[in-house]
Amino acid sequence: MDILLATKNVNKHKEISKIFKDSGNFHKAIYKEDLIEVIEDKNTILENAQKKAFEIYNHYQIPVISDDSGLFVNSLNGMPGLRSKRYAGENASDIENIEKLLTNLSEKKDRSAHFQTVLYFYDGKTEITTEGILEGVITQKPRGVNGFGYDSIFEYDSKTLAELTSVEKNNISHRKIAANKMIGILNEKI
Repeated sequence: MDILLATKNVNKHKEISKIFKDSGNFHKAIYKEDLIEVIEDKNTILENAQKKAFEIYNHYQIPVISDDSGLFVNSLNGMPGLRSKRYAGENASDIENIEKLLTNLSEKKDRSAHFQTVLYFYDGKTEITTEGILEGVITQKPRGVNGFGYDSIFEYDSKTLAELTSVEKNNISHRKIAANKMIGILNEKI
């Protein structure tokens, strides 16, 4: 079955598609360049993922997997969290978001954080939710050239995600954890 990935982020699509392909599952994740815009205005990443799935399914009438992810920093009361993509402003670049986060952490001793992803499947009748969490710490400055978003300042096991190859990152990522759970349920139920 073809499943539309409800994201305009090409990097997220590549990451999730590769996980689907490599897992030997029965489903194919497809990408739509002109995907409709869905306003993420809910209070949790689960509610945002659910809203995206419903709106995109209703528009295209094709099974959908939506996701919402966030970086949650403990000493900042979970910020940037839901606002990870827009932390430094509505159209902020990755660099601007990173600079704001590092500035806000400059006086903090506790730099522990986690990435959280929620995947939400909807096909008009079946709803499936899975979650992935990756624990780490925020570095003092960016390191590495791979990845996107906050990858260059999120350290896991002594390396930032941007210092890992895409294969190494996909093996441990919060998206992989959530996607593997989703694939297992889909292969069993759908």
